[in-house]
Amino acid sequence: MEAALKTIWDIHTNKELLWIKWVHGTYLKNLNIWQVEVKTRDSWMWKQLLKARKKAVALCGSLENLQSLIRSCCRNSKIKLSALYLALSPTENRVPWSTTIWGGFNYPKHSFISWLAVQDRLLTQDKLIRRGIIQTNQCILCSGAEVECRNHIFFDCKFSQDVWNKIMDWLCFKWRCCDWNQLLNWYSFSLLGKSFKHSVKRMAFTSSIYNIWMERNVRIFNQKCKTVEQLVKLIKVDLMTTIINSKIDAESKNWVLSL
Repeated sequence: MEAALKTIWDIHTNKELLWIKWVHGTYLKNLNIWQVEVKTRDSWMWKQLLKARKKAVALCGSLENLQSLIRSCCRNSKIKLSALYLALSPTENRVPWSTTIWGGFNYPKHSFISWLAVQDRLLTQDKLIRRGIIQTNQCILCSGAEVECRNHIFFDCKFSQDVWNKIMDWLCFKWRCCDWNQLLNWYSFSLLGKSFKHSVKRMAFTSSIYNIWMERNVRIFNQKCKTVEQLVKLIKVDLMTTIINSKIDAESKNWVLSL
């Protein structure tokens, strides 16, 4: 929504730009960006822009409040997106695990699957049974020794537990746990901050969740499987690929090379 509001503000203020002149001639006519309503023939992108405007106005209570908020986030006549994000998403309203799941180096696809896992929305077998889609529940990662649910698959399951412990060994974790709730709480309250090591450890968490879930799906739908060592290697590659392509200081680089 922040990027959409920046575009709306540009349309509101920078009327000499060529693309904004085109917007005025095509969509606004004699109206302004705050008044115009969606028309059936409008493009999908334009409809989304106006939808974001409507949502932001509702969030701020009035159009005047929204405009004042946007002005407060401007620096040298340009909107600072980080300031706008903080203004629209105040810290006190964030869930404790927000930084763990969405922050730092995390891959978007890893964050999305981890977000579903945190909210227990992944379609694990216990949910599929309740919906009448399947009749039996056996964790495929530990060869049916236990039933599958969110807490089991991350990280009570012997397979995922071995994967996670090896990642913890690799990253030199001093604190150890394979209980989902304790692990998430530890990350949410003890691994905060923007330090390089904490960012890498948060990425290890979301990458492990993602790769364990993908391994579970491949075993069910493709009847193929990786060993613990192969999955650990895949997670390490995820982390190292991001680290190698990031600008890091000498101390952080030495730490990575020591792993």
